[in-house]
Amino acid sequence: MIYKQSPFLLFFLILILTSSCAKQIPKPPLAVSVVVMDEYHDQIIQDPYRNLENTKDSTVINWLRKQENYASNILQNIPNRQQLIDKLAAFDMEKEFVIDDILITKNQMYFYTKTLAKDNIVKLYYRSSLESPEILIYDPSIYSLKQKYHINYFKPDWNGEKVAVSLSKKGEEASEIIIIEVGEKKVMPNVIKNCTPTIGGIQWLSDNSGFIYLHVPIIDPTHPDYWINTRAILYKIGSNPKKLKDVFSKINNPELPLNPEDFPLVFNIDPTDDYVFGWVGGSSAFYDIYIKKEVDLYKENTLWQLLCKQSDKIKKIVVDKDWLLYLTAKDASNFKICRTSLTKPDFDNPEVLVTEKEDRIINDFIWNENTLFFTTKKNGVEAKLYQVQNSIEKEIMLPKPSGTVKIKLVGSDQNRLRVSTSGYLNPIVDYIYDISTKSFKRENLKQNIDYSEFKNLIVEEMEIPSHDGAMVPISIIRNKEIKKNGQNITLFYGYGAYGKTGGASFNSNFLTWVSEGAILVIARVRGGGHKGEEWHKSGYKTTKPNTWKDMIATTEYMIKEGYTTPEKSAIWGSSAGGIMAGRAITDRPDLYKAVILTSPALNMLRCEIQPNGQNSIKEFGTVKIKEEFEALLEMDSYHHIKEKTSYPATFVTGGMKDGRVVIWDPAKFVAKLQAYNTSYNPIIFGIDFEDGHAGMNNNKLERYKKYADVFAFAFWQTGHAAYQPKN
Repeated sequence: MIYKQSPFLLFFLILILTSSCAKQIPKPPLAVSVVVMDEYHDQIIQDPYRNLENTKDSTVINWLRKQENYASNILQNIPNRQQLIDKLAAFDMEKEFVIDDILITKNQMYFYTKTLAKDNIVKLYYRSSLESPEILIYDPSIYSLKQKYHINYFKPDWNGEKVAVSLSKKGEEASEIIIIEVGEKKVMPNVIKNCTPTIGGIQWLSDNSGFIYLHVPIIDPTHPDYWINTRAILYKIGSNPKKLKDVFSKINNPELPLNPEDFPLVFNIDPTDDYVFGWVGGSSAFYDIYIKKEVDLYKENTLWQLLCKQSDKIKKIVVDKDWLLYLTAKDASNFKICRTSLTKPDFDNPEVLVTEKEDRIINDFIWNENTLFFTTKKNGVEAKLYQVQNSIEKEIMLPKPSGTVKIKLVGSDQNRLRVSTSGYLNPIVDYIYDISTKSFKRENLKQNIDYSEFKNLIVEEMEIPSHDGAMVPISIIRNKEIKKNGQNITLFYGYGAYGKTGGASFNSNFLTWVSEGAILVIARVRGGGHKGEEWHKSGYKTTKPNTWKDMIATTEYMIKEGYTTPEKSAIWGSSAGGIMAGRAITDRPDLYKAVILTSPALNMLRCEIQPNGQNSIKEFGTVKIKEEFEALLEMDSYHHIKEKTSYPATFVTGGMKDGRVVIWDPAKFVAKLQAYNTSYNPIIFGIDFEDGHAGMNNNKLERYKKYADVFAFAFWQTGHAAYQPKN
């Protein structure tokens, strides 16, 4: 018997179901709207939540706390969330320890951080040689009895006799530097404060008598002058750290065209070349670079000399006697390696040592006497290693295919190459390559783990056409048994800014998502540098829409090919990747069921008033220029939220100590989305009041929880059976 369904009955059932959903999830605490009208280039822009920018206002703080409680209550009640946390922890527990940040001195001393599986503290160790016993140098838990600090950077001197250790509080990038005498494991008395060695590092002088670091006058990340007028400071061991010896800054060098927002960074690349280099750093792919004799750092009247301009597009430099070797994108979008005179450089007519490659970028290089080693990367996922000797270029076959390769010369006579390889499904493996015998030997400092849970996972690499025909490289990570039946939950992830290339690296946290039966798609959208400098400039300022349109095209491709459907699709963007994800869902809210935005840049019209905003002008533009204002408005997700529109379920996070994307940026987006959204999809805002940018300083347990929150929310919204409430 065939029954004909009544349209009225169908409407009634839908009404009951939607009403039930509305009762299950209470409405969020809506923000008060105080509208401000701005005029840009004869155009009036309405900003309905400008009041949320005042994070000193108690009503704003109270609203943020209510949002955090609202989000926390929802997340903690998603079934299977705790099992996800346990699963993430279990992958780490398979390793007895984790070793990171290995630094090797020229006399073969190994320095590295290590975390025991049963521990949650990163400690600093060293070995006098690879085969020597491991010795603990420093445990940061003893630094302060009042607050917890962690090691966020360290740098041994050239001989490994002293090591500078940077310590920071949770959520803060500003840190304090201590110096440890390695042999005696003795902490020297002076503490250097207001440092940011995660930018520019710590540069030891050639005689190891001191080092240069970046000084930050204001360390409050919410202050408008945070990261303004930073200075390169030379610290001599044993001197008073409060008496700053400024060697490179706008204040100390008024004759140089430095801006208040620039990072004046000084690098001592090699202790034998007699030179130091001043880089005008910041949110740019390339910089002006200056040069100076190291001995002249102590002289008041010696000036920095311009070595090359930003327009020379130089990424890396190496000095070889009277020659300057460098990696450049000038007239070579995929980069080339050149050589010119150090004293009379000619960047328009250099000697080309390695020509530009047609289908891959040159990523890095090392020079050893008359031999050049360089690495390439194709579409961000296929890495290779080459050697050039007597003008003959030859590939060095790696022990296994790799998505990322990093190289460094080691050995007292620099006759060996340390080669680190990794991939989406392959943890990092470090090798020592003997240049004379042309043989690889595994370093075996790190623990070798065979993750049985990931055995059935595969990676599909391909390029798909975007809206304008540009071919976008994507990686599809999935179980090999998955069928193209449109029922696969799929998470789309991308970034697309600053010309960053990233790499195909192993991440057990991301693979946990895939191990739950879902698909992970990583799209190397324009704005990144995966296909060279042209790829970066094709998603930059006025061309920025290509960034999110590339991701939209990727999603449409996966749906068309039968991998997934909009109801099974989620998108994730973090930091500048928030532009990509935010605009993808404001342009195409019908294409995704869930969106995750972690420390996201969403209110780009107000970007340059943030502490890191002046620096960001270099990448995104300024409202002072009409064309760039229009570009910023186009990439502003907050201003593209429309009234009476159904939006996907949205999970946004932010940190109150974030100086890169201030908390009010995502807060305004959440407030407007909660007010304008007409669907019953939850819009939640998780705020960590003790954290900074994208949880960069989280300990292991906090990291597990943050990943579990993201995955549980996405699984819940895309219909994974294990994450659905019983009621």
